[in-house]
Amino acid sequence: MNIKVDAVGLTVILLTAAEAGWGKGKVPQLMAQIVDIVGIDKNTRARAYRLVRDAIAELPLTIWAQDKLGARRELLDELSRQITALQAGMSNFPTQEELREDAWRIELDAQYRSENSNAARARSKSMARQD
Repeated sequence: MNIKVDAVGLTVILLTAAEAGWGKGKVPQLMAQIVDIVGIDKNTRARAYRLVRDAIAELPLTIWAQDKLGARRELLDELSRQITALQAGMSNFPTQEELREDAWRIELDAQYRSENSNAARARSKSMARQD
């Protein structure tokens, strides 16, 4: 994911969205200003939408004009809808590759624990012999 702005730039974009009362029609423009989501997988794109949605939700309500609060809700709803649409195509079940990786991690962890356990026993035996 290629982020286009720094923290200050993001703040300016979010405050502009609040001041102008951007609604659901501005989601593509908002995302395009913050992050380049072209060519990235659905999971990463959903994560980008989620981060932007959460950032907007965290803005104090006082930043939004009273007559723009409806636009805020529409914007948050559209970002949530995009996240849901992207996640709808994702499987909840692990792929064969993910299963193999999990098995490899478990095997590696068991091997690491075994080696550390053997090293600890060897140290305790050598200390006992010194006494």
